[in-house]
Amino acid sequence: MHARTHPESLSATPRSRREPVRSITIDVEEAWQTEVARKVVPRSSWDHQPSRVVDATQGLLTLLAEHDAPATFFFLGCIARQHPRLVRDVADAGHEIACHGDGHDHLSRLNPISMLADVTRAKKTLEDLAGQPVLGYRAPTWSVTRANPWAIDVLHQAGFLYDASIFPTLHPNYGIPDAPISPFRVASRPDSPTLLAIPPLVWRLGGRNIPVAGGGYFRLLPLQPMLSGLSQARRDHRPAILYFHPWEFDADQPRLPLPLLSRLRMYRGVGSSTRRMARVLSTFAGWTSLAQRLPELSAVARTQRPLVLSTGSSERQVA
Repeated sequence: MHARTHPESLSATPRSRREPVRSITIDVEEAWQTEVARKVVPRSSWDHQPSRVVDATQGLLTLLAEHDAPATFFFLGCIARQHPRLVRDVADAGHEIACHGDGHDHLSRLNPISMLADVTRAKKTLEDLAGQPVLGYRAPTWSVTRANPWAIDVLHQAGFLYDASIFPTLHPNYGIPDAPISPFRVASRPDSPTLLAIPPLVWRLGGRNIPVAGGGYFRLLPLQPMLSGLSQARRDHRPAILYFHPWEFDADQPRLPLPLLSRLRMYRGVGSSTRRMARVLSTFAGWTSLAQRLPELSAVARTQRPLVLSTGSSERQVA
């Protein structure tokens, strides 16, 4: 499909002659590994659950190839070890391999020591399988927040170049509403080094950040909000980062015994996801992986004041 592209190989095309960065990102996980499924599918039963992630991801590879759209795939380390051929297939198709952690643990259940062990193991697994450096990280459930500023220090120590975990919106379970909506630098404390942060797309409407980047916002809402957000980002020459999961395109997957509201949030719209995503890909051209445009994303971040997650001394430091 595409030749592998690394940031240092990019040409310095003037901004005025290029479309703003527009990227598809895929969080590669099983449906039963999601946070909403945690109560009905305990971690101890994962080895006995039917895996559907390979076929669902292969379907996405086909769809992306049809639209010549290289993407960034955030893999769980445990998925990579169970399905090593899938990581190689994604990398060989010209997509970026990035890290989603090892076992899909929400960061509220980790501390600096356990998070460092988690991301280090996953990063090494992915780099060994893909034969390319793993530059980026996305926390499960967008769980880099002001509650865990130490996570940025962990990512520095683990050798990541960017984080894609901060959602600039208000949500009861995640998000930093006052975070910038374009790439920015983030630090744990005022005296700490900064890391490039790449947020997902929001639609600015009435002075508010409306989440339209993917996931449930893609399946549960009409498609127009996402298209409007993409149009607005193009008009403002602002990067637009979308996100999806392979299970969201698996219409035949068995349904988990979830409460009614959770079932609606998880399964509504899966039957039309492929068609809707094809429309997004065909309506907007110039899709790239995050790694392909990393210098440009970094340049955008340098135009903004860094976001400091904690103004005081962190109680939990990286070991």
